[in-house]
Formats: sequence, structure tokens, C-alpha cells
Amino acid sequence: MRSLIIDIQLPRDEYLRVYQDYIRQVKAVARSGESVRFPVSVLQKFVAEDGVRGTFELFFDNDNKFVEIVRI
Repeated sequence: MRSLIIDIQLPRDEYLRVYQDYIRQVKAVARSGESVRFPVSVLQKFVAEDGVRGTFELFFDNDNKFVEIVRI
């Protein structure tokens, strides 16, 4: 299984705007420099009063499909 590390600094109002606009995927740049897309819905469990902030590890299967996200 492949993984990438990303840092997210997404203020709450921006996250809500993205989520309410029915955008289905988030595009980010991993620490390795690779671009990655993943479902915006996976961030929902990490939304706090100030938004989504932190370092996360994204896991993908052998077909590069999203499997899991973990805060590290």
C-alpha cells in the first residue's frame, strides 16, 4: 500500500464553503512534491472549531484509489 504525507491548513469557513459547494475532491501537494486528490468527505471527522489543521498520512491501494487518512 502506498502512502503520502500532507499538511493541511484549511480554515473552517473555507472548508464549509468547499463542502457546501459539493466539491467532491480536494487537491493537495504532498511533502514529496506529488499532487494528490482525495474525497473532501474524509476530512469531515477532522473539522474542529478552527477548521482542519494538521499533518495527515493518506493511504492508497495498488490502483491509486484512496483507502484511508490518518492524522499523524
